Amino acid sequence: MQITKILLALYVLCLGVSTTSCQRTSDDVWEDSKSASRHVSRGFRTLGGKNGNSRAVQSREDFAPSQDSMGYAYANTPAQAQTASDFVPLSDQSNQNEVAMGDFVSQQPREIPGDPGSSIPGISSFQDPSTNNTWAAVFRSILFDYNSNLVKGQDNLATLHSVANYMKSNPNIYVFVEGHTDERGPEAYNLALGSRRSNAVRNMLLEEGVNPDNLFTISYGKERPVFHDRNEESWAQNRRVEFKIYQR
Repeated sequence: MQITKILLALYVLCLGVSTTSCQRTSDDVWEDSKSASRHVSRGFRTLGGKNGNSRAVQSREDFAPSQDSMGYAYANTPAQAQTASDFVPLSDQSNQNEVAMGDFVSQQPREIPGDPGSSIPGISSFQDPSTNNTWAAVFRSILFDYNSNLVKGQDNLATLHSVANYMKSNPNIYVFVEGHTDERGPEAYNLALGSRRSNAVRNMLLEEGVNPDNLFTISYGKERPVFHDRNEESWAQNRRVEFKIYQR
């Protein structure tokens, strides 16, 4: 009995739709066809990444959350809360150059420290430059701008020049180039950024003529800050590359 009622209701509904359709003019049908075509076309463009309403984010302010008086970010929308910490501008030319430099992998060393059969011990045997006065004067930290792996500034360039000269004069010196970031941003993103920073420094040292077999890289991301205060002064010191040294 219940099935009969359902079938009867469907029959009445279909009959009503059919009657209404018969009253539509050819112009109405044509307009509906054009509207459907526009929606289908827009759907295909969106799937292909060509939606006319889409645009590349040009600056941090376009998509990033607001900041309070202390400089801490807060989200205006759920989308900002989800993605603000991952934001990287798409159209900044200097940033494109930085990424290219940081992602470029130069000639790798023939031996990996600590590997079975390697004549070079693991990183735990590498020393901080502060343990040796000569090393401390040469192997100073390289500092970076926010979200950047571009080595710039006369102090940084002078340090790299000194490191390169020292290593070329002392072929028995092996160096780990450690990449670090400040605390802001996701852990995975900061590990990648630290890797780009260490690669950028290693690449520049190789361009200065340092033996690639004496240079190794590692990224700690935000795991090892030198300062724990939450302000720009501390963050600036944590965005760095450090050196660890082994002398054979």
